[in-house]
Formats: sequence, structure tokens, C-alpha cells
Amino acid sequence: MLVKEVMTKQVISVLNKMTFFETAKLFLKHGISGAPVVNEKGELVGVLSEKDLFRALYPTHKDFYTNPRTYIIGDGLENTAKEAKNKTIEEISSKRLITTTPETNVLKIGGSMVATGIHRVPVVDEKKLVGMVSRGDIYRAVLKRTYDLSILDEQYAS
Repeated sequence: MLVKEVMTKQVISVLNKMTFFETAKLFLKHGISGAPVVNEKGELVGVLSEKDLFRALYPTHKDFYTNPRTYIIGDGLENTAKEAKNKTIEEISSKRLITTTPETNVLKIGGSMVATGIHRVPVVDEKKLVGMVSRGDIYRAVLKRTYDLSILDEQYAS
């Protein structure tokens, strides 16, 4: 089974210059938990996850350990969360970029996801973003094909 058989082709991407707030609204509006990050030229430069957005609400380890009282006793946590609103996606997205192609075996890219802890991978064809594949996409496809779970057709038909 190949990635092109299970990938999502209609992908919402985010510009690396967008703000945390703009992107959080986009994620909520579309009910997504991750997206590829592109630059002004449309080139893939990273991947953003809901986890990255969540992490941006908190101080970095360095900031926390430099002045822990600010975050434990003071208003540091609230202030950091408010400041996240204007951070750019470029600042908070994952730079660790693993990609796959439409012709890659799903179990191969699934193994890479397990090994790296990544949940979604951009699918590129000749350096052009053509889709995304997630752990869920692979999991459902493998279960369906390997164990003939036709119930998945009904459950994910919408």
C-alpha cells in the first residue's frame, strides 16, 4: 500500500509569517491539529502542530530557570500566554522536517513516524507539496487492509 492511497490531498498550509493567533483561529475553524508551513514562495519550510501552538503559551526552559519565581509566584505564566498571540509561526514551528513521496510504502513512513514521534508528514512530489499523511491515515488503512475491517468504511465515510 502506497502513501498516495491514504494521504489527504486537500491540505491547509500556513505561512511562516502568520502569527500564533491567526494560526490558532485557522486550526479551530477547520478542526485541524497540524499543517505544513510554507514561505512566501510556497516552499515547504516546516510543520506546525497543535503541540507547537500549545508549547508557545509557556516560557522556554531557559526563561523559566532564569527566573522561576516569576512563573511560580507571579503573573509570568499569564503574561507568557498573552505574549504568544504575536509570535510568528517561523518562531514556533518544528524545523525538523521529514517528508515522504506518494510512492512510499505506508509501513515504511509509518515506521519513521514511530521512530521519530512525528504524527504527520508532508507528501512531496518533485519538491511540491501534494498532500499530508498522518498516523491515523496509516493506522486505519493498515487495519482495514490487513484485518478486513469494513466497519472503517462506514465510520470514516463522511
